[in-house]
Amino acid sequence: MTADTQLDAARLCERLPHTGDVCQIESVSHCDEDGIVCLTRAHRRADNPLRVGDRLGVLAGVEMAGQAMALHQALRGDDGPPRTGVVTRAGDLRWQVERLDQLPGPLVIQVTKEVEAGELARYRFSLSHDEQVVVEGRLSVLTTSGEAPTG
Repeated sequence: MTADTQLDAARLCERLPHTGDVCQIESVSHCDEDGIVCLTRAHRRADNPLRVGDRLGVLAGVEMAGQAMALHQALRGDDGPPRTGVVTRAGDLRWQVERLDQLPGPLVIQVTKEVEAGELARYRFSLSHDEQVVVEGRLSVLTTSGEAPTG
């Protein structure tokens, strides 16, 4: 997995079902069987599609964590097409700030797999800025190798 951590942002996003500016992950500093640590400055982009008006609320961090989870799954898997996934539960959410766009430095996104059973997985996540956790919680995801569920 260490070779894949050297991919640039565009190549990392190719491993995700997210496309274009929606992809929030810019680099990976660590990836192993149990988790991944990603870095991003996407929260500072004025054209970030997760913004509502001129604001990027803290809950956009949940989407960033979800993308880190998807990237972890992709880097652990084969080189086939990205698997699709649906977050089925978000829990234990805690945050220390209201807006991510006001944080000047990079965000560190850390996700750690707690349990995995077939297509189901649960991860603990945190987003940190300047070594301070700004949002954390747990996400459960259902992944499939086919098309994303509709409805």
